[in-house]
Amino acid sequence: MPMRRAAGFTLLEMLIALAIFGLGTALLMQSAWSGAWAARQAWGETAALRLAQSVAAEAGVAIPLADRATDVPLEGTEGGLPYRVKIVPVAVSPTGDRDYRVEVRDMAPPPRTMTGTVTDAPGTARGTEGSVLAVVTSRAVVDDTR
Repeated sequence: MPMRRAAGFTLLEMLIALAIFGLGTALLMQSAWSGAWAARQAWGETAALRLAQSVAAEAGVAIPLADRATDVPLEGTEGGLPYRVKIVPVAVSPTGDRDYRVEVRDMAPPPRTMTGTVTDAPGTARGTEGSVLAVVTSRAVVDDTR
């Protein structure tokens, strides 16, 4: 009597199926990770743009304009927002109106070494400027009716 083969999968078929499943899972996890990273990046840039628009709306009214670039203190954000905001004058029109640019930058973390933080390197002070996240250009109208 001939021997019948048992119904089921061989070890080789199971290994191939497991490899395909593992590869698919790895690709799916990488896609989910990059999607979460992109969403976080977009949230940060949106928050920076809203902050720049808010500062631009207050510039010349609640925030005085200067003839040189000035940092804007962020009140009530003790450690909450990792941004540095700067108002940079661009030009003065013939009518006396002032064009300015509001820049929101990332706070660059100090460089790290194998033993810790580099403290004596130039430009490594806490709160140094990082990359520009948002820029808003606006104009402050000078009111000469006083």
